[in-house]
Amino acid sequence: MSYSSNQISVTMPQEDVVEVIDLLRQIKEKMPFLTGVTPEQRKRLPKMDKRNYSFVQDVETAIKNDASILPSYVSPEEMSKDLKLYEQLEELLAPLAYLYDHVRDTQMLAGSEAYSNALMVYNMIKAANKAGLPGANSLYNQLKGRFDRSNTTATDEVSNN
Repeated sequence: MSYSSNQISVTMPQEDVVEVIDLLRQIKEKMPFLTGVTPEQRKRLPKMDKRNYSFVQDVETAIKNDASILPSYVSPEEMSKDLKLYEQLEELLAPLAYLYDHVRDTQMLAGSEAYSNALMVYNMIKAANKAGLPGANSLYNQLKGRFDRSNTTATDEVSNN
């Protein structure tokens, strides 16, 4: 991506960043019940999907109509609360996913543009150093370590686009 194909050219005022973080904190505070699960739990927990959602609704209806067959340790009220929370959180997932995806995509685009421009400038400095322009050598020496083949952490190659 070259400078001429710049697709995004903005920055957020720091007060907006702080405000968004505060709004996210407020959202989190509205849902103090949120929890995390371990990767192992994520694998072994039975999952609700569209197919079994209607089954759960049917079971809820059935036990509301006649809970006499249930043992005392099974609570129809708790099942109804769990189902209701599932439905409420389902309403939140689409707008949250949209927001997350767009924040992540915008970050990726901004990072790509910054990195592409940095590569372009580096190649200019490299060419200036090779041509012997005054001052280019110190800049080149400062930056070339990123692409030193003996550096095991450097995996990027400088493209000459």
